[in-house]
Amino acid sequence: MSGRKEYSRYQGYRGGGSGSVLLKVIVILLAVLLLAGLIFVVFFMGEYMEYTDEGPQFHPPWEDAESAPPEIPSDPVVVDDPVVVSSDPPRPLEPSGPGPAQLPAPEPIRALEVTSAQVGGGQAAQLAAAAQANALVVEMKNVNGMLAWRSASELAASMNVNAPDDSVSGAVRALAAEGNLYLVARIQCFRDPPLSLSADSLPTWSGEVWLDDQGLSWATPVSQKATDYITALCLELADMGFDEIVLDSSGFPESGDLSTLAQGAARPAEMSGTVTAFYARLSAAMASTGVRLSVQASEPMLRGEIQSSGLTAALLARYAQRVWLPAPQSGTDYAAILTDAGMNSASARIAVRTDTGWSTPQ
Repeated sequence: MSGRKEYSRYQGYRGGGSGSVLLKVIVILLAVLLLAGLIFVVFFMGEYMEYTDEGPQFHPPWEDAESAPPEIPSDPVVVDDPVVVSSDPPRPLEPSGPGPAQLPAPEPIRALEVTSAQVGGGQAAQLAAAAQANALVVEMKNVNGMLAWRSASELAASMNVNAPDDSVSGAVRALAAEGNLYLVARIQCFRDPPLSLSADSLPTWSGEVWLDDQGLSWATPVSQKATDYITALCLELADMGFDEIVLDSSGFPESGDLSTLAQGAARPAEMSGTVTAFYARLSAAMASTGVRLSVQASEPMLRGEIQSSGLTAALLARYAQRVWLPAPQSGTDYAAILTDAGMNSASARIAVRTDTGWSTPQ
């Protein structure tokens, strides 16, 4: 035998300890997690545990939220004024409260309607004498928005609606100074294409500018700019020497294709309140002038058959010093209607169109 030491083929195990250590770590972590879960259930979720004969049962909070019925308020809501839906059309808002004091009933009128050109040319007085008229009616603002005088209004200048000169204004002042004739100015109020473009116009349902049966656009009575403009013109006419101003188209349109006329901010559902507010402001502005404010009206409106304009018999009785109407077509007693609406001396405050002009019915 050689001196080499013999070793056994199999020697003692000296490695492989890392696997047992990893296993121990995993066991410890699982134990820690289990203990943490038990602590969470006991301290935080204990109120959701129910212990029954069949063993503990867990009811999570989201289960209660899904199954719980809606909460019923302890105090029931009481509706004092329940909304009642009616199929009847709304009644027009009638004016309320005291209106402007009515001037004394005017003298019976026999008025001849003349053009502004006839006034400016000096023929008006002779025409009135030939017709045995005691009054002249002059259109001072026409359906196209054009004025028969040169207004001091900046808006009139910007719209280019002033007359080329002041011959008509000078002739009116001369007639007023003579004092032989009662002078009436007629103006178109909201039927005014230039004003409708400068202020707010009445639109169609499709958003276009609405046109009446004469192809003319209207400014809305809602517009403060429009009402201020009309008020300024009336004050100028009063200063010019007119005794009375007849307001035509002084509300919303009542003729033309009204089905295409949109309802909204420019034409509210309740229109008589808007028109009443316009008359109230204008009457207050004109109160110190002593000039009568009158209204051109239609028979269907006066009888209540048409409510699209916002004008009513009650509004006329409150604000109009005279009402200008067509000759009755159906035997309508205009004076009786206005008397019932509250107008004093109604029969003396009516002017009816005749073949030769306008006159107070006998």
